[in-house]
Amino acid sequence: MKFFGKGISNDSLVTGIKKRWLTSNCGLILDSKRNYHPVWRVDSILFDDFLSGIERRSGLSLGRRLAHASSESEEWISIVSNNSFPKGRKPERWKNTKLDWLERGIGNFELLDDDSETRLLIKYPINGPLCSGVFTANWEKATGKRHKFRWNHNNVESLILMISEDHMKIPRPSPISPSWFYEKPVISQNEDIDFWDSLEVESDKYWSIMGRRFAMINQDVILRFESYFLPYLEEIHEGRKESYSWADIDKKRSLLWTIFSDTIREIFYSQKHHILISGNTDWVNVSKRHLERQGLGKIDSVSPIDEFGGIEVSFSSCYHPAIFSGIMSGCWERANGRSAKCEFYYGKNSNTIRLVSMNEISHD
Repeated sequence: MKFFGKGISNDSLVTGIKKRWLTSNCGLILDSKRNYHPVWRVDSILFDDFLSGIERRSGLSLGRRLAHASSESEEWISIVSNNSFPKGRKPERWKNTKLDWLERGIGNFELLDDDSETRLLIKYPINGPLCSGVFTANWEKATGKRHKFRWNHNNVESLILMISEDHMKIPRPSPISPSWFYEKPVISQNEDIDFWDSLEVESDKYWSIMGRRFAMINQDVILRFESYFLPYLEEIHEGRKESYSWADIDKKRSLLWTIFSDTIREIFYSQKHHILISGNTDWVNVSKRHLERQGLGKIDSVSPIDEFGGIEVSFSSCYHPAIFSGIMSGCWERANGRSAKCEFYYGKNSNTIRLVSMNEISHD
C-alpha cells in the first residue's frame, strides 16, 4: 500500500475520489466538497488539444487569461463553499489543499524558496496557466495578501511558479451565471458501477481511468475564462464558421461558442468513434457514453426533423452548450457520414439543438 504526504494511502485517495464526485439526474458531475458545482471529467490530452484549438481558431494566446480565470474561480468557489483555507507560508503543511489538488487530478506542489520572491514547483500540472492560477489563489488565502504571479515550464512534468506581493486593491470575485437555461441538478440515487471502472492513482501525481489521465475542471473556470477572453476576440481564423448558430447569444459570445464547439467536434471526430443509430433511443445511449460520463449533460428527448437524419435534441442542463453541441455534432457526423449544421436555442424550461446536414441533399 503506497502513501503520499503524511499518512494518506492510495486506497484512501481512491475512496475519496469516488465519494467526492457525484453523478446527477441530468448528466452533470457535481463536486460534493464545493457546493455541488458542476465539473468536466476531462482527458488530459483532450484538454490540451481543446485549448490549442481555441488558440488556433481565435489567433489569441489564452495563457494569462486562463490563469486569471482559474485564480478568480478558485477564490470564489472557496468562499461560497465555506471550505477551510490553507494557512501560513508552508505549503507542506497544507494537507487538505494538497488532497484537494490530488482528488481533482490537477497536480501537486512544493515550496522551493520563500524570500523576496516566492518560488514553487508545480508538479504534474494538468495545465500550466490553470494550475498557476489555482495555486496563487490558495497562496493569497493562506497569507491574506494579493500577489502577482508568473510561471516558467521547467520540463514536461513540472513548472516553476514565481509569486510576489501585489499592493493593488483587487475586489473579491462576483458570482457568474450560465447564459442558457440551467436547471438545478439532482444527485442521482442510482450508482453507476462502471463510472469509476479501472480508476488508478499514481502516488503524489494524478489519477487515471483505463490508463488515461483525467482531471476535474469546474464549470465556473470556463465561464470566467469566457469573460476574460471575449474582449479580445474579433474573428475566427480557421475551422468552420457557418456550421453553428446560437439564438439570443450576442455576437462575440457566439464567435467564442463556435470556436469551442468546432474545436471539440474536430477532436471528437478524429478519435474515430463508431456511432451506430437505428432509432431515437440510440441517441440517448450515445449521449450517456460521450456526454454523461464526462459530466457534460445528457439528452432528455430526441425527435427526427427530416428524412436525412436530422434531429432535434432537448436537454435540461449541461456543463456548456458549445461543448455539448460540438460533441453531438461529432456524433452526428460519425453516424451519418456528412458534415453537420448545429442550431442552438433555449427557452424557459429546456435547451434545444437541431442537427441537420450542412449541405442540401437532393430528393432524387
